[in-house]
Order: sequence, then C-alpha cells, then structure tokens
Amino acid sequence: MAFDPTFLKISGRQLSRRWTQLRQHLSLNQSSDYLKWRQTFLYQRLGFGLWVALGCHLIAGSYVPYLFAFHGDQVAESLSGLTDNAAAVVHQLKGAAITNFFVTTVLMVLCLLLHKTQWGRRHPTVLFLILACSVNGFSNQIVGTFYHIPAEPAPMVFLALAVLLPLRWRLHLLSQALPVIYFGVVLPLLGITHVGDIATFDSIFIWATFANLAWVCVICNIGVWVYERLQISEFESRRQQQLLLHAVSHDLRNPVTGTLMLLNNLLLGGEKVSLDRAVITRMARSQEQQLQLINSLLEVHGQNLNGVSLQLRSLSLNNLVKDITEDFELRLKQAQGQMVVSLPADLPLVSADALQLHRVYDNLIANALQYNPPGLCVTLNASQQGDYLCCTVSDNGEGIRELTSDRPQPTPNQQIQTAPNQWIFDRYSRGRDRQQSLHLGLGLNICKQIIEAHGGHIDVESDANQGTTFWFTLPIAPSPE
Repeated sequence: MAFDPTFLKISGRQLSRRWTQLRQHLSLNQSSDYLKWRQTFLYQRLGFGLWVALGCHLIAGSYVPYLFAFHGDQVAESLSGLTDNAAAVVHQLKGAAITNFFVTTVLMVLCLLLHKTQWGRRHPTVLFLILACSVNGFSNQIVGTFYHIPAEPAPMVFLALAVLLPLRWRLHLLSQALPVIYFGVVLPLLGITHVGDIATFDSIFIWATFANLAWVCVICNIGVWVYERLQISEFESRRQQQLLLHAVSHDLRNPVTGTLMLLNNLLLGGEKVSLDRAVITRMARSQEQQLQLINSLLEVHGQNLNGVSLQLRSLSLNNLVKDITEDFELRLKQAQGQMVVSLPADLPLVSADALQLHRVYDNLIANALQYNPPGLCVTLNASQQGDYLCCTVSDNGEGIRELTSDRPQPTPNQQIQTAPNQWIFDRYSRGRDRQQSLHLGLGLNICKQIIEAHGGHIDVESDANQGTTFWFTLPIAPSPE
C-alpha cells in the first residue's frame, strides 16, 4: 500500500488547531483591565509575602547556623557512624549553613528595599523570582556548590509561595524548575554528589525525590491556575456590571436632558400650558427612545456584553437625520448654535439599526455642543463611496488639542493600519483639559462599537481652532432585486 502524505498534513493541521485552542484556554482570556489589576495585586501581595518570608526565615533559618555553631560536637558525634572524618564534614556543613543564612537574608532585605521603589512597582515579577530563589533552595544550592554540598529543593516552600502569591502559574513553574534542574542535572554534572565521603545521590533517592517534587509542583500550579480562573471570572463579572451601569447612565442622559429642556421651556409660560400635538409627539418619541435604549442595553448585558445587538433593516439616512435635528432643536437654541444638514436627496438606503445609529449621531452631536463655546455650527453630511456611505458630523469649534492631526488620515473605505487618533475611542478616554466629572468617556467608545458592529469604521480629524470632523461608514443596503 502506498503511503499517503496528505495524512500527515491533515494531522498536522488538526494538531496545530488543538494546540491553538489549548493555548487560548490556558491564556484565560485575560483582558487589559485584568492585567493591570493583576499587576497591582501581585505587587501588593508581594509586600505581604516578603515580610512573612523574612520572619519565617529569621526564626526557622537561624536554627541550623545556631546548631552548628554551639552544638557542633554533638552533630559530629552523630555523624561518626557514617563517616571517618566527621569533624571535617561538620565544618563543611557549618560554613555552608552560615553563608546561606547570610545570603538569603541579604536577598530578602534587598527585595524589601526594591519593593518600595518605582522600579519595584513596575517589575513585581522580578522581585517574585528573587524571593522564590532565595527561599526554595536555589540560593542554598548555589552556596552549596562552593562548599561541594548537594542541596535539595524545598517542596514545602513551593506550596507556601502558591498560597501567598496565587497568580501567574507560569512564574511559579519557572521558580520551581530552576532548583529542580540545578539539583537533578547541574550538581551531578559537577560531580557534587557527596558530603565528605557520605554519598547522597543514588538511583532510588533520585527517583523518589523527583516523584515527590513532581507531585508538589503539579498541585501548586494547578491550584494557582484554578484560583486565577476564579479571579478572572469574578473580575470580568464586576467589570461587566460597571459597564452596564455606565452605559445606561450615559445613554439615558441625552434623551432625559432633551425632555427636561422641553418641560422647562413650557414652564416659562403662564399658569396654564397648552401643548401642540407636535410637542407631545416629540416627548412621546423621546420616552420611547429611552425605553428602547434600556431594552437594548439589557439585551447586550444578557449576552455578557460580547457585542452590540443589531436589528438591521433598510432605512433612509435623510429621515433619520430629520428626526435627530428635531430632537436637538431646543438644545441648539439653548447653546445658541445651529445645525446644517447637507445630505443629498438621492442617497441610497443603508443597512443599519435605526436605534443604534441614532445613538451614534446623538453622542457625536452632544459632544460637539458640550465641549465647545456657544454659537457652534454643526454640519451633517454624507456621500457614497463604493458600497458604503461615508457620514460626517463636523463642527467649527475649538478642535481637540490632544489629537495628532498632523499625521496622514486614511480614507473612509481604507483598512486602518496605523490610526494615531483611535485612542480617543477607547473606553473612559477623555480630553485632558475637560473637567466634567459626570461624563465617563464612554460615548465615543459606544459609537465605535456600534459602527464596527455594522461592518463600518469610524475616525476623527481635528485641527486647533478649526473644528472637528467625525466620520464613519455604513454599508449600503442591497437592492430588492
């Protein structure tokens, strides 16, 4: 039977896919917010762990130097049945014990001093490795090499580190691998297998030691990995609840503000207020929009905020913009501004969600009115570019000083490779000179999520004292044919 090489290709692809899935599973889907929190948590827990380790070391670690220093004769007498040169062995062990106690103490004190510095805040993982190597037997092994004494790793320390610092299982694995490899590979290669003429290495001893170390390391790393998964799940749950609260407060603020302005304007009249049908219709539409926003946000939260829920249909951008201009009529009047609509009458229909697209326009126009002085002029425009409509919201205000507007901007239908202004669409991103504590920097991030869910792209161009232009693309609805 001829060998079929395609079998290896298929198996290779399957193996690669399984390996990718395993790596994604082991990566725990860590968000950038969680990584920042983990860095802070590791730094804070490391300070506690350093004091605990130093206290335990001073109490327990000083016993061995004390034993050799003041009871060396008793130790030599107990070793006399194992070796003919017990005094030399005791002297060798005494020197190694005192030196190791001094070296470990210096390393711990150094970690405590570095922990208080800015460098320590930025590199807590380095401090963790120094601490681990000083207490898990690795420093003892280095010292023992100079005294020709083979030293074993300390499995109980592996467990203690996993309890004190239950994060970064790969970091724990590295701190465990160093003393294990040094003990099982480096020391035999250096010929350090005896203390004096007492043999400490044999096949049964090696296998038993490595079996014990393997079980301890597996238990430690699995425990750290499971604990970190629980931490990620809890952290992401809290973050999603905060996002829902912030999104609800942000999206409901604009329609409530518009309704409140309308009611306050009516209260300026006499005792009896007469309402036109158009005014009541506008108020009802505003309340309906609030209800739709609440339902939409709850729906997104029910899907664990994995994306924006869209109800796509073919709609006219001219009709949508007309409704938006009516909603902003009173707010523009109060801000002494005006809105210019320059949409061509023959624009094709777009495939979009009317409510979500209304949120985009609402956020962009509200931001323009909020961050500019009175007398602003907001211009709405749109043009067809291939299979997309490029919609713009422009103003003649002060501009956004933080934007790097001197760099070249991509065209609306071009894939973004380097977009220097995209940071402004990040969550909680606000201008450095803005002091509005009630605004959380969610509006532009929501706009970006909505536009990208439609399959489009959003960006901004701005020059100092020459205004700002936000543009975004929407797919044109397919023809009925």
